[in-house]
Amino acid sequence: MSHPSKLVGLGFLFLFSFSLFADTVPNKIKIGILSKYSPDSVRIIAKNSRVQYLGKNSLEKDKTILVRAEQDKIRILDGTKNSLSEHILLSSGEYELEVPKDQTTKRYSGDLEITSTKGKLKLIVAVPFEEYVLIGMISEFGDLFYPKDERNPDPNWKKEYTVVAAAMIRSYALANIGRHSKEGHDLCDLTHCLQFSGKLKKENIPSFSSKKVLLQDKNGKVLETFFHSTCGGNLSSPSVLWKNFKNPQYYRSGLDTNAGEVQCKKSPYFSWETFISKEEMESALGAKQIIELEPKYSESRITSLEYKDYSGKKNIQASEFLSKIGKILGWNKTKSNDFKIETSARGFYLKGKGFGHGIGLCQYGAREMAFRGAKSEEILHFYFPGAELRQIP
Repeated sequence: MSHPSKLVGLGFLFLFSFSLFADTVPNKIKIGILSKYSPDSVRIIAKNSRVQYLGKNSLEKDKTILVRAEQDKIRILDGTKNSLSEHILLSSGEYELEVPKDQTTKRYSGDLEITSTKGKLKLIVAVPFEEYVLIGMISEFGDLFYPKDERNPDPNWKKEYTVVAAAMIRSYALANIGRHSKEGHDLCDLTHCLQFSGKLKKENIPSFSSKKVLLQDKNGKVLETFFHSTCGGNLSSPSVLWKNFKNPQYYRSGLDTNAGEVQCKKSPYFSWETFISKEEMESALGAKQIIELEPKYSESRITSLEYKDYSGKKNIQASEFLSKIGKILGWNKTKSNDFKIETSARGFYLKGKGFGHGIGLCQYGAREMAFRGAKSEEILHFYFPGAELRQIP
């Protein structure tokens, strides 16, 4: 989560697992970037980069290039040169990118390869793995490193919390590496994988421990370290959302409390309420004349909802329900799968807790533990009981 805080997506739709053994750590990782834009053109300012296309190979100190998709090839406007190529590679440089839908400059470094498929550009950046971990940590945990109202936290809290945050990114990325292999890269830059905001400004990088930790299971496989913003005091097993999930014993289930006190209670997302009109609900579910909507629970979280409309009773899984609501009404309309429903003549009041799926590490709860002096190992073992922690060089 970068500034402002970008919360982890609910992750309700699919579960992929490409878990590697912990001794398999790549030097570089390939990220599909600008995923939410699917641009057909991009303007690039390349600095100190080697530029290669159509057999040309030149080292450029400062170069501006316009790349435009033309079916499965790209048009490259390079100064006075106008070329059609299958790809362009810019290596070992720094890049400023602009797309038509958003003139905000996006910054990246590393190796950048651009191709085209069906009139849309495909941009892949390759960066050193630990640089990716740092960028992912800032992108996903962001403002959590800069609390506004905490009084007298433990002086070492940030050092311990960065170890925890980096361990989440490092382990999750390795467990899912190759998730987008069919598209030619490892991970995307959205919450489908992990948020990746590109090259960081120096002022956005907190001081952190050099300790590198991986979480693994008893067999040495990297653990898929799910995390979310705020559990609302209630953590659940991955099997609540994904019935066939393997090794759920590595994820804490139940109350997220310390001395009887909910650890994430200071989160701004601890509780929420929303109203969905009958018309909106019917539109989202593709139903007519809904008269009942009853949630079914497991581990205090919704697993499915039963509703009754003019054609009879129907059942929908929580993941599908939240996806349909998100697509029609916005992804923050329902912030978690921990809520109660009150039905009125006009629609449905949802009163919920937390932000996210409640699986794995609660970001606000883990930070509260760090505030109170918990070490990184203690925090990681709390949220992932039974997991083995491995330090890597």
